[in-house]
Amino acid sequence: MQAEQRERLTKLVATINDNVRNFYKIGLALKEIQDKRLYRDNYDTFDEFFKNYLNIDRSYAYRQIAASEVINNLSPNGDVPLNESQVRPLTGLKPSEQQLAWQHAIDVAETSGRKVTSLDVKRAISIVTGKDSFTSKKSKTENIDVVSKDFKKVYDIFLNEIMKAMNSNWESTSKRIIIHRLKTLIKFLKSHK
Repeated sequence: MQAEQRERLTKLVATINDNVRNFYKIGLALKEIQDKRLYRDNYDTFDEFFKNYLNIDRSYAYRQIAASEVINNLSPNGDVPLNESQVRPLTGLKPSEQQLAWQHAIDVAETSGRKVTSLDVKRAISIVTGKDSFTSKKSKTENIDVVSKDFKKVYDIFLNEIMKAMNSNWESTSKRIIIHRLKTLIKFLKSHK
């Protein structure tokens, strides 16, 4: 490839990367317009503003806002999603669950030597929430999962302790130990049918 082509490729990739990350900036801008009601001079409602002035639909506007809120929840932990498809599944979770699911998705992708995909995020959400979003509709009706209140309580305590460890930059309990214990638990569960 010639130097001119390499330079053009670099510019095009930068353009793609800038625009992929724009979902966050768009969400922040929409949220500020909404929160400060900056649309009031010409429009009665936020919905009228983005529909008539920006010519975007309701679902798009609110998806961008929700995505920017997720990025804000994740940003103190370092790596953040690079595109909306990675963020969208996280929007329905509590901030602590978002952080756990995102960290799990990163760990899985790093272990496989690749970048995080939206599928990694969806699988991580299933693990964090205990809800299997990958079961077919047929098997969901045939196999109803039951979770006792005691199990849920202990599970919530466990997730809370992981969050404490994450927030202390793994000083209270190392990330490696937590992952090791989780893998041991999974092996144990798989060995008992």
